[in-house]
Amino acid sequence: MLEGEASKCISCGFCESVCPTLPDSGYSLSRGARGRVILGRNLAENEMEKTSVKSFYDSFYSCLDCFACLQVCPAGVNAGKVSQLARELIVENTSPGERDPVAEMIVNVTEATMNPLGQGKAMASWSEGLDFDRDSEYLLYTGNMYQLMSYTGPLNSMRSRIGPTMSGAMARLVASRPSLSSFMSMQNDRRMAERMNGVLRTIYSLLRKAGISVWYLGDSEPYPGTFINDLGYSEKFRKYARRVYQILKSTGKKIIVVDPHTYDLLTNAYPEVLPGYDLEVIHYLDLIKNIEMKKSSMNVALHEPCHLVLRNPQKNAPREIMEKSFMIHLSKRSGKRTMCCGGPTELLFPDLSEKISERRFNDLRSLGAERIVTACPICFANLNRDGTVMEIAELIASNLM
Repeated sequence: MLEGEASKCISCGFCESVCPTLPDSGYSLSRGARGRVILGRNLAENEMEKTSVKSFYDSFYSCLDCFACLQVCPAGVNAGKVSQLARELIVENTSPGERDPVAEMIVNVTEATMNPLGQGKAMASWSEGLDFDRDSEYLLYTGNMYQLMSYTGPLNSMRSRIGPTMSGAMARLVASRPSLSSFMSMQNDRRMAERMNGVLRTIYSLLRKAGISVWYLGDSEPYPGTFINDLGYSEKFRKYARRVYQILKSTGKKIIVVDPHTYDLLTNAYPEVLPGYDLEVIHYLDLIKNIEMKKSSMNVALHEPCHLVLRNPQKNAPREIMEKSFMIHLSKRSGKRTMCCGGPTELLFPDLSEKISERRFNDLRSLGAERIVTACPICFANLNRDGTVMEIAELIASNLM
């Protein structure tokens, strides 16, 4: 599969014009889309030994998987897919001790607790006091994505303070004893937690406004396994996805998801690894598209999440909804050329993620709009720099008839 994807490359370099990681890595060719494809082809053709495979770690794991490269490639090469297949090869040909300790920790804790930080019980706190309908045809599945955003900043700050040696040692310890992940509950930005919990409550209210009641699994809701898949642990992901699928399937309900990453995983990744997969998955924005809103004079810069408009090209509900009521400003990097916020690299390459997100934020702010709006919790967390960024559910709720 890796050879088949990488061998299509004609080395034209068009992909480098849109790859977010290339300029912010100092134009290091190995951290650009074309460089990743060339390295992927070498891996596939030369069958390099595992020590060589490991040496290409930075190139493939720094890829954002945004699929921007695919939109401009005349040969139809997807450097994101090449990177994903190469990560799987790296995992297959290295022992746990040779892999990134943070990656190992995240995967092991997720397997043990069904949450990447071992904070499963805290993920349901947003729902306190809300009325859920066990008999509804819909299950509201948050995937824990909004809730996890309050931990990423503090955890990265801690890693920066203690340095790579100490943070690596701590990660290895937690990877070997997932129960120790409880210490991460202290690494929580309370303001971000309140904001993200508020967004989830707003999404619930918007669904109710649209006449839709939902059931929610509460403390039993599992994380979908996004990190396990993204990090290349293909066999572990297959087994984990089966566990999550069985939980969701047992409810007998249609699944409403609230973020682009979970939507992409359940509609694209799960069907590839689970024979007979048959969940009906709906993004909540598709259920509230016809909700009545007032016309507003507010100018809005819209950041379109790549996991909706690039990885799922039929999806652009954020723009459809915003255009009905607001004055929309779009960057040159919008639609099929939208630029990733840099968030997917934050786990392993926080410095690179910071540079990409700053560049994207400045691009959006230069449009002169009053607000920047996005429909992804990762994008919100990465772009939220000066108080002008809003999550789309917040904006919709503030403008209802």
